[in-house]
Amino acid sequence: MSHAVKYPLIYEINTRVWLKELSDKYQTTINLSSIPISEVQKWANYNFNAVWLMGIWSVGSKGRQIAQQHEGLIKDYASANPNWKPEDILSSPFAIQCYEINPEIGTLNGLEKFKQQLLEYDIKLILDFVPNHTALDHAWVTERPDYYVNISKEVYDQVPENYYRVSSNSFLAYGRDPYFPPWTDTLQLNYGNPDLQRAIIEELKSIAKLCHGVRCDMAMLMLKDIYNQVWGCTTGEMTNEFWDRAIKTIKHDYPDFIFIAEAYWDKEWDLQQLGFDFTYDKRFYDRLKRVDISSLSNHLKADIVYQEKLVRFIENHDEERAATSMLSFQKIAAMVSLTSLGMRLIHDGQIEGRKIKLPVQLVNRQYEETNEELKLFYEKLFRVMRLTPITRGKFRLLELNGDAADSVIAFERTNGVKSKRFITIGNFSAEHHTLTFMTDAFQDIPSYEHVDVISTELTKSPQFDLSRNKLTVRLRPYEGLLFVTH
Repeated sequence: MSHAVKYPLIYEINTRVWLKELSDKYQTTINLSSIPISEVQKWANYNFNAVWLMGIWSVGSKGRQIAQQHEGLIKDYASANPNWKPEDILSSPFAIQCYEINPEIGTLNGLEKFKQQLLEYDIKLILDFVPNHTALDHAWVTERPDYYVNISKEVYDQVPENYYRVSSNSFLAYGRDPYFPPWTDTLQLNYGNPDLQRAIIEELKSIAKLCHGVRCDMAMLMLKDIYNQVWGCTTGEMTNEFWDRAIKTIKHDYPDFIFIAEAYWDKEWDLQQLGFDFTYDKRFYDRLKRVDISSLSNHLKADIVYQEKLVRFIENHDEERAATSMLSFQKIAAMVSLTSLGMRLIHDGQIEGRKIKLPVQLVNRQYEETNEELKLFYEKLFRVMRLTPITRGKFRLLELNGDAADSVIAFERTNGVKSKRFITIGNFSAEHHTLTFMTDAFQDIPSYEHVDVISTELTKSPQFDLSRNKLTVRLRPYEGLLFVTH
């Protein structure tokens, strides 16, 4: 990824599923050392700046046993693939036994070869980092039990479903998000222990040698105020923030290393202040999903310094598929997401219009027909993703009045040169809207031939009028238009 790219486009791959499907396609075992170059060339043609390999680390057998027997997960497997078999179920990729390459995925040499393939096309490699918890069969359970949240037998006996019995006199807390039941295939790490924090930083150092960045799972759980609120009374409190020290340590040796935070609860700004390059923008996603365009517009008025470090997406492995949750407006949502400020994330299967959300433990994905019209739409969008108004340009929300303000969103991206502008306009309603914008974007454009228009309506011509100082558009229901001047 070039230094000229300030706002990268990242592709999330479910690695275990991807390798299985490649192996089926080529009728031979494919691992990280034998990725067909055509895969990388495809991503380069899509102008992806980074690839996130989700799920390459070693996972233990205990997590797999739990995944195969968990009643709630079994229902999810059946919903995702009615023909699933027990051998299709593996441990969660977020229940990590150690930060070594899963042998079924490849080797260190294979990962290095794949990374070099990516670099030949100026694509960076992003890997997982899961700092809140480990697998049940991590070596630390026996070697350093003080690295975990230990609880008494009395506490265990009160709520045994929340804790893991190591032995008759050793009990550890399962990893958890305090608003949900515990993750019973993981153990909660003790950030009140300075030795644990140092050990985690050492893990990060080893990962940083292998890639160009990490996506940090549930990063807000390591914030001092959150950890102390949940676990401080049990372990003793964290006295200093973890993330600023960890990030500074890694960036001392790898200045361009990218830290991406999975973040919720309005903690994005706090994590950015501690050094994260990018943080999830769940507000953006939630407001798009429920078509709350007025609130989305207000969100896009936030400080640019904050916005340019957000990760915009319309699906990922934790969320519903956009083809299901945003069925009538997924193309407009994609257009708005991909042309907005910050990092943009595309999820494996999103381009093809997959509708089935896959549990991360299930590696046998049910066949789904590719939505060719949607794929063609994405390909048209990807062609302009390399242009500077998107990769490093400024952002300006266009003000709307009247009924359209609750249904239409519009903004402009510029790179400081009048001849290069992007104007995105999306109608998220079932009504027609005619809108006029005052803009100098077309002031020096001699003819319509110098304006490309990408529409969500692939079989209908966009309706608009240009003049030197204004743009008038007539939007059909659920239509989005992207104007690109050159």
